[in-house]
Amino acid sequence: MMQLPKSRRRQKLREKKCQYPGCGKVFYGIHISKYCAEHRQDQYRIRKRVRPMDVTRDNVILPHTYTDVTVAVMHCKLQGCDNQFEVKMYPRQFIYPKYCPEHRNEYKRIRHLQRIGREDLIEQMKSESADVELEYGGADVAAGDTDEDMIDAA
Repeated sequence: MMQLPKSRRRQKLREKKCQYPGCGKVFYGIHISKYCAEHRQDQYRIRKRVRPMDVTRDNVILPHTYTDVTVAVMHCKLQGCDNQFEVKMYPRQFIYPKYCPEHRNEYKRIRHLQRIGREDLIEQMKSESADVELEYGGADVAAGDTDEDMIDAA
C-alpha cells in the first residue's frame, strides 16, 4: 500500500523579471508568475475584445408575420450569380442566408468573383469582413466607459 503525503509541497520562489511592457522590475515569484506586484493589479491588465460579428454581412433580415413555417424562393445576392434557392421561414425568426448554397462560405464567393474577373469586389468584401480588435485596460473602465460604449465607438 502506498502512502500519500497529507500536505502539498510549497512552490519555490524564484527571481523573475516583470513582463509588463516597459517595466522590467525584478521580483520574487513562483514559476508561472509574469508580473510584479504592482502590475498584477486589475487596472494594468490589457484585455483584447473582438467586435461582435455583423449578422447582416452574410445574412439578410426579413421581418414577417408568418405563424407557420413557409418556404420562400430567394435570389443569391452575389454579383454575377443568378441562382435561386429555397429558404424555410420560421415564425419569430428574421435572419436568413443572403447567398445560395454554392456561395455560402467566403472562400467560394472569392473564387466566384475571381472567375468573373471582379478583383475590386474581392478587396471590398475582405475589408468588410476584417475582425476589429478592441484593446483597453482597467483604467478606461474606471473612467466610466462600458463594453457597449467601447464597441459603439469603434
